[in-house]
Amino acid sequence: MAKTMFSLLRCDVTDSAAVSALAERVRREVGEVTMLINNAGIMPCKPLAQHAEKEIRTMFEVNVLAHFWMLQAFLPSMMERNHGHIVAMSSMAGILGLRNLVPYCASKFAVRGMMEALHEEMREDAKDYSGVKTTVICPYIVDTGLCKNPKIRFPSLMKIVTPQEAADNIVDAVRRNYLEITIPSSLYYVNLFLRPLPRRVPLHLKDFLDSGLEAQ
Repeated sequence: MAKTMFSLLRCDVTDSAAVSALAERVRREVGEVTMLINNAGIMPCKPLAQHAEKEIRTMFEVNVLAHFWMLQAFLPSMMERNHGHIVAMSSMAGILGLRNLVPYCASKFAVRGMMEALHEEMREDAKDYSGVKTTVICPYIVDTGLCKNPKIRFPSLMKIVTPQEAADNIVDAVRRNYLEITIPSSLYYVNLFLRPLPRRVPLHLKDFLDSGLEAQ
């Protein structure tokens, strides 16, 4: 039985030149990329006043700008062949603001806006790019070690998501070509229900649930 060997390719996704070099190597050694998952992210957790300028810039380079460099490297071939799928990792912190996560929330809001605009740019183009799909993933707290000090008042209602649960939901969303999902999915519908209500209503519910992250 023939064996297929895959090597781990490392790349600094904040370096556009490094990403371009990686893309060329992948095309040469493997072939055209049809599935791109932009997953890189960092999450310093503390009040805004405690963030240094360099830390904020690094967060946006990893959490936002890296998406652009990866898209510029791999999206054109997908569009040329009208085939591919781009998955972008946002967060529930990209849907609602949370204390101790001001720069992180801003970066994840940016990812959602970027992907929505990209989807519309392709949809409204004169050429047919309907074969290039996009999916935005907005997880709640996932137990990957990134969230050091989670605060959850009602664990039965707002439990921490396991990596396996997150992966299963992401695969399902890609297979179904969903534009955006939350993990767990119930949060998507809760958000849709609360958004049209007066501002004080979701704030009262948020205060009651008392879920978020403590400063590191």
